[in-house]
Amino acid sequence: MSRILLLVDRHQQLNLLIAHLNTEHEVIVLDRALNPNSEFPIPQIAFDLCILDEASFDRIGPLVESLKTAAEPIFLPFLLVSQSQTPALSEQPFSQQPKQLERRIDDLIVSPVELAQLHWRVENLLARRRQSLEIHRLQEIIKERTFTESLLKDSLQTANENLQREIAKRAEVETALRENSYLNLLMNAMPDIVCFKDGEGRWQEANQAILEVFELEKIDYRGLKDSQLGELSSFYREALQACEVSDREAWEKGKLSRGEEMIPRSDGTVNIYDVIKVPVFHPDGRRKSIVILGRDITEYKQARDELVRLASIVESSDDGIVSKTLTGTIQSWNTGAEKIYGYCAAEIKGKSIEILAIPERPKEMPQILENIRAGATIDHYETVHLRKDGQQIDVSLTISPIKDATGAVTGVSTISRDISDSKRVEKAFEQLRHQTEMILFSAGEGICGLNKQGKVTFVNPAAVRMAGCELKQLIDRPLYESLHRSQQECSRAIEQLSPATDINSGSELVPHCAAQQAGKLLPNRVSSQILATLEDGEARRVTDEIFWRRDGSSFPVEYVVAPMREQGEIIGAVVTFKDITEQLAVERMKDEFISVVSHELRTPMTSIHGALGLLNSGLLDAYPQKAKRMLEIAVTNTDRLVRLVNDILDLERMESSYSTAVKQTCNVAELMLQAADEMQGMAKPAGVTLSVKPVGAQLQAVPDRLIQALTNLLSNAIKFSPSGATVWLSGELSHNLDLAEKAAHKSVSSPSLLSPEPAAAPPHMPVPTSWYIVIAVKDQGRGIPPDKLEMVFERFQQVDASDSRQKGGTGLGLAICRSIVEQHGGRMWVESVVGEGSTFFLSLPLLAGGAGN
Repeated sequence: MSRILLLVDRHQQLNLLIAHLNTEHEVIVLDRALNPNSEFPIPQIAFDLCILDEASFDRIGPLVESLKTAAEPIFLPFLLVSQSQTPALSEQPFSQQPKQLERRIDDLIVSPVELAQLHWRVENLLARRRQSLEIHRLQEIIKERTFTESLLKDSLQTANENLQREIAKRAEVETALRENSYLNLLMNAMPDIVCFKDGEGRWQEANQAILEVFELEKIDYRGLKDSQLGELSSFYREALQACEVSDREAWEKGKLSRGEEMIPRSDGTVNIYDVIKVPVFHPDGRRKSIVILGRDITEYKQARDELVRLASIVESSDDGIVSKTLTGTIQSWNTGAEKIYGYCAAEIKGKSIEILAIPERPKEMPQILENIRAGATIDHYETVHLRKDGQQIDVSLTISPIKDATGAVTGVSTISRDISDSKRVEKAFEQLRHQTEMILFSAGEGICGLNKQGKVTFVNPAAVRMAGCELKQLIDRPLYESLHRSQQECSRAIEQLSPATDINSGSELVPHCAAQQAGKLLPNRVSSQILATLEDGEARRVTDEIFWRRDGSSFPVEYVVAPMREQGEIIGAVVTFKDITEQLAVERMKDEFISVVSHELRTPMTSIHGALGLLNSGLLDAYPQKAKRMLEIAVTNTDRLVRLVNDILDLERMESSYSTAVKQTCNVAELMLQAADEMQGMAKPAGVTLSVKPVGAQLQAVPDRLIQALTNLLSNAIKFSPSGATVWLSGELSHNLDLAEKAAHKSVSSPSLLSPEPAAAPPHMPVPTSWYIVIAVKDQGRGIPPDKLEMVFERFQQVDASDSRQKGGTGLGLAICRSIVEQHGGRMWVESVVGEGSTFFLSLPLLAGGAGN
């Protein structure tokens, strides 16, 4: 941490944001306001950077120059805080001239100071100072090493002179040394090689180690040169010749020399020796002898190379490799750790490993260290660590104890791998898997996955529901076993269906009737189309197929089978199917509707066309009465067409626009009276009496729709009642339980609902939870046969087909009435006795507290 001396007034201190500087450096503040006349004790303060304002510079300007001179060659930076951009260029707002700033101020910053500018300039000056300190340190080291080498040179020269004198003395007692068995024992006991040669290079004495190296144990080597020994041992000829060359170089240098020599061995290995050669001269400069000492450093070199290799691997590894003491103090920190955690080695070494722990896991690091001290090893431990920038990252740790030669645990080794990306990918895959699962489980269509053999590997709930069985009854079983009941029944059902078509080409596919599974003939085309896709990889759509449930019932389906591929190989297929029972029913109803409508339109159109054709031909010009009759027929059928079209439009309009209609609070009695008043014009000409018994009650409804339903019922009752008869319109309040009983005989032949005899509730009718109004329209007509009580509510249905001609009906009135009632949350049914009359009932829910008199 750098020391920053701050010589500015308090106002400037606030602008410099001392708090920010204190977070990264040690700030020393001298406030001149305390004693303006006193001298700053700057020479007694150790600092790396001085920040001063103009007033302080005026006082200590000369001192600054002397301090910088005294610190040379080390760079001592001063940062001036000025009130203008450039003192040299401004119109002298600053008292000092540029020459006065030279060699005193190293950088200038204008007040007020921006945090970014202050941080950049401070760090830049501190970096220059650190660089200056490092250069000075290196210069001192070089100077020290130069002095040491000079001393060593002098020492070696002195040692050489001493050694030469010693050798000279030893030469005098050379014969005595040969006879000295103790010296021989010492030399032979040494693991290092020792050899003495005379001034001509002839071997004089050698220990057992060098004799073993060159395999000279059985040769009398004394008096022979290296080249001569090479002739005796051809394998070591080149090595001995190399020794002779290095001896010559040592003689030429005239002083102790050191180098590495490689000597091959007969077993194929090569040993490396660190060899010292000391030439000895006579006083007159003639060669006297040479002493050769060598140590086998093969294992040392191998270990050093291995350490270098391991160090290179550690430094080049993307994983963070960290060594720590048993207390958690970081000792080594590789480049991978720098990349992962953001700390460089210099700032992290010596700190506790707990600097990487997140606050949520304070006991994690101590527990790990405790386990390692016990000799445990932790592999692939996933946790969360904290980077220098505060970011939390996912890491995988392999933690091992470091042991010495005795097996004692001396430290901790940690290999850390950043798995944040893999965690994110894993999370993304999990989200994708969950989304895919949600899609499969929420899909309305049945989805089945098959393997290459056609067995089910997965199904979604819709498929299980349509199959009518449990999930375990489908998994790992061939699909055709769950989709058909027997070969004969399935074949009979499929014979009436159209062939499958290829999605890709749109062409018709020929059923694989002869496809085999496990050596057996496939039971039906259901399997053949699916298994054909497993065989040829073609996607297929089958639009008219039959599937079978577990209970033996069947349902029509439309399905698509698509292959699943992995690396180009077909590994299975996905079958997506849907129950098209309702779709077929709608299509059937549409066809029936079109057929009935076309018939109902064609009949009056034929009458109109015939009547107008006769009039147009002129044949009836002479018969005005007949011509008038033809016009009446045309007008009557035209009215019938208009009623038919209006009824159809009313029916469709009600089904599509009821949700947008405005509902109102209505009085049932008023609606009943209004409907009766509207029908008086039809009842009087027919000689029918309308009897109304209204009931006061409140309900939420579209009044026009309910009046339309009541007038339709009254119109039917009047049309089918003989002259002199009475049609009754009455109402009765009923609680939900009473309604359930009264609705029992819905559309059956029975006594009137309003009669004293009670009726039982239909089992399928929901029981409401409030009061209802039950309105009845009773006539004295011919009645309805029991088998047609429900049919009369269907579209274009009448008890007698001739009624459409005689009574002018379209067969849609009752269908419209039931639709209106049901849209209001009510029910409608009929009771009838043939020959006595019919009573049509409709029940509607009342508002809470809406029951009245």
